[in-house]
Amino acid sequence: MSRLSQFMADCMSVGALRGFQHFSVHIRSREEIVLRVFRDRSPKPCDLAPISSSTIYDHVDRIQALDESKQIMLNAKDNMALPFDLSDSSLESDPWAINFLIAGYPRYKCPYVWLRTDHQKLIAVAENQKLEKDVPLRLESVDCWRQFDIRPWDVLVEVICTTLNPPPENPFSIDYSYFDKITVEERAVTTGAMLEFLRRVYLRHYFFSDIVLNDIKQLQRLHFRDINSLREYQQSAMFREHNQ
Repeated sequence: MSRLSQFMADCMSVGALRGFQHFSVHIRSREEIVLRVFRDRSPKPCDLAPISSSTIYDHVDRIQALDESKQIMLNAKDNMALPFDLSDSSLESDPWAINFLIAGYPRYKCPYVWLRTDHQKLIAVAENQKLEKDVPLRLESVDCWRQFDIRPWDVLVEVICTTLNPPPENPFSIDYSYFDKITVEERAVTTGAMLEFLRRVYLRHYFFSDIVLNDIKQLQRLHFRDINSLREYQQSAMFREHNQ
């Protein structure tokens, strides 16, 4: 039970992250998270220039950028989109992603994964058998739960690589364009959280760990650049206040 509690706590931390290229995770309850594996895998501009925001930002005044950032935040609140509907009916009709439910119910003492869309395409069923949509998926990572230290990212890797054809070189590829759309303050926090997650992934020594390390280096540059910008902005604000 303690391992299951830690597993779900880790799931909650992943559910708070945004900025992945192949998937998103959403918290539905303390015992459930929804994994959305995106159907569209067409190349994005960020694939060609993953640190474009950094190069653009270096040519503008940092203090002015922070002032503009606050106005962006105010405008975003006025035009905020409705949250994604996590009900079963909405998941089953989601045209943009293949949806999975990852749950850690105490009565099972083990995490399980359920498929919520594309059952006919992803589950092989014999002609004389009935498709059971409410039966958990048979995953190697879940089967090894009682023998090995299985973490949520182990389950994510298996599900994503099994769902997408061909499997991605890095299931945890970063969508850098996402960080262009948020304020400097939010980006500093978001990149910090993402760096901690990627550190945990890197230490698992997956087959794509070298690619993850490259993302860590890029996000570190982005993170510390924004931290320095916020520090400069704070010092400038204190100076202006002192002279008034």
